[in-house]
Amino acid sequence: MKHYISLADSIGLLSICRLRGASKGRLHPVIVWSACRRHWCLLLCFCLLSSVSHAQDVQDSLALVNADWHWKDLGKGARSGYALVPMFGDRQSISVVKYPARKFKTFLVDAQHPQEDIVPVIARRGKAKAAVNASYFDVKRLIPSTYFALKGKRVGKTYANELFRANGYVALKDAKGRQMEIGYTDTMRYSDYPKQYHALLVSGPVVLVDGHIPAFPSDRYFTHKRHPRSVVGYDDQGNIYYVVIDGRFPRQGACGATIPEVACIARYLGMKYALNLDGGGSSTLWTEKEGVINHPYDNKKFDHEGCRKVPNILMMK
Repeated sequence: MKHYISLADSIGLLSICRLRGASKGRLHPVIVWSACRRHWCLLLCFCLLSSVSHAQDVQDSLALVNADWHWKDLGKGARSGYALVPMFGDRQSISVVKYPARKFKTFLVDAQHPQEDIVPVIARRGKAKAAVNASYFDVKRLIPSTYFALKGKRVGKTYANELFRANGYVALKDAKGRQMEIGYTDTMRYSDYPKQYHALLVSGPVVLVDGHIPAFPSDRYFTHKRHPRSVVGYDDQGNIYYVVIDGRFPRQGACGATIPEVACIARYLGMKYALNLDGGGSSTLWTEKEGVINHPYDNKKFDHEGCRKVPNILMMK
């Protein structure tokens, strides 16, 4: 853990040195000055780093807001967009669906034929207007590897190897699908979730809490390496967001994002609460009007055809 010396600490240290020197005569003035100067230097470095970080944050935020978004009207205030954005010292290929929750119904939908179903197939079957992939899953068995409850019944359980990242949930409070909730999960409450929510899916990590970026798991590969990512979130104006960040196509400007970068993108887009969903080759964002709007990685081609079979989706209609 890194320790930084605050301005108050530095002044306090100087005062202590003076007191000790005056009362006991043990600290030589040169030693006092050397110690205090070292801490002032640390303080200055910290301030400079903070300033640089803030400047980069502002630059990335403006780049996303001012990007050449290709927005499409989905009706009743909903829209989808795609842009290549210069961010984080590289480029990000970002697809977004945004819609007012009060005018649409949101559902968590289980695949009927997991060995065949991809996001567009499940979405069309459910007569959706837009959809995004949802839970982590066992790729061999094509079943959820995180807790999933639907209509009062448990559909999936959380595997032990998912606990390091699956710290949150997205839930729909009733069958009308107009009240979404994102929060931190409690494994001791799993048995209560089906009684409290119409549908609930555990995923993670949670990337935004009341507009703030929380701490993340320290796993180097998952957290700090860039991958394709999928996110669900909502703002304080009643809008729900599905976001997919393409990755593993650096030549096309789709570098993928780390988890901290995902959090920044969610915050720049205006979300207050956001949850990371399954990513990698699963990341797929679909709309009824355009079909798949991101570039799924599963076929390793930068096109719209590489959709992976998934066990469930989030969709709106």
